[in-house]
Amino acid sequence: MKPVKSKLANAVKVLVVTATVAFSVNATAAAPQKDIRFVGETQFAGFCKAVINDDVRVLRSSLSRNVGRIGASQREVLRMVTSEEGLTCNGSSLIEFSVERHADAVHEYLTSRS
Repeated sequence: MKPVKSKLANAVKVLVVTATVAFSVNATAAAPQKDIRFVGETQFAGFCKAVINDDVRVLRSSLSRNVGRIGASQREVLRMVTSEEGLTCNGSSLIEFSVERHADAVHEYLTSRS
């Protein structure tokens, strides 16, 4: 069994090696607690969680945590995760996913700043 630090280091190495940002989320719509099963690079789960919970604060936090990792500024990170080749949640782009999930506050934030 690997120590937690080693697992974290390996996850960071995988991120550096990966050329594209890919992430999928399968959400169970029938569950009242919004149970979520993440598949893929879980370091980017915050973006999809922000949409699922329609929480701009979580989205902004995810943007700031990924400065230097994805882009040089929060605006650049936002452009990268909302681009055609960017992050996906449940097979949809971040903007499409926000429309599908009726995350109006997050959708407004994404479209007004990207």
